Amino acid sequence: SSFTQPFDYAEYREVNVGQAAEYMDGWVMKPGDTFSMNETILERTKANGYTSGTYISGGRFQEGLGGGVSIATTAAWTGAFFAGMEAIEVNPHSLYISRYQPGLEATVAWGLLDLKFRNNSDNGVLITTEAGPTFITVNRWGTKKYDDIYDVSSDRYNITSYPTEYDSSGECNSQGGVNGFTIDVWRVFENGGQEVDREKFTTRYDPTTRYVCSPPPQPAPTPTQTPSPDGGSRPPSG
Repeated sequence: SSFTQPFDYAEYREVNVGQAAEYMDGWVMKPGDTFSMNETILERTKANGYTSGTYISGGRFQEGLGGGVSIATTAAWTGAFFAGMEAIEVNPHSLYISRYQPGLEATVAWGLLDLKFRNNSDNGVLITTEAGPTFITVNRWGTKKYDDIYDVSSDRYNITSYPTEYDSSGECNSQGGVNGFTIDVWRVFENGGQEVDREKFTTRYDPTTRYVCSPPPQPAPTPTQTPSPDGGSRPPSG
């Protein structure tokens, strides 16, 4: 199994994704072993080789150490998905990020969220990685159990419109809004040209709030009527 996750270049992504890839490279999973992303790539600290970057917290994009490692996490999980490995703990982003295939991505947060999958085959699996300024590739080497493993996705459903909030503080970071939705992804296993098994994964994404870095717009003033000479009133001119 091999999976490549592309991403737009940013210096912090190159550093953090590359560091995570280095920790994963050469990892061996014996039959029955469970892979933990957090245990493998270690806590995101400067001492462990990570730098500050953008990550999601409380439904907003913020800055912190290790921003961007979810790119490596997604590559690790998607490759495991197509290798047929058993999902133990998979946490998608709370908000949809367009560089990922919906329903086939994952994130981690030290002490809170992990990515875990088990080698449920009868043979060992070697993980190798390659990373560049705009991509990470995660390979798994082992003995094939199925002729093919592929995904089938539903349409997006349960669409939820995004809200808009205004923030005039000096710490505001503007961001565009994205509707929330639910999607189903099936992992389909084939041997001899015939489907032998399938597994369903359902993912729900919250709407991404649109943040505008300005005070909220003021309502238009209500037109006032002016008295007429006969004591009545007349509509404003204009």
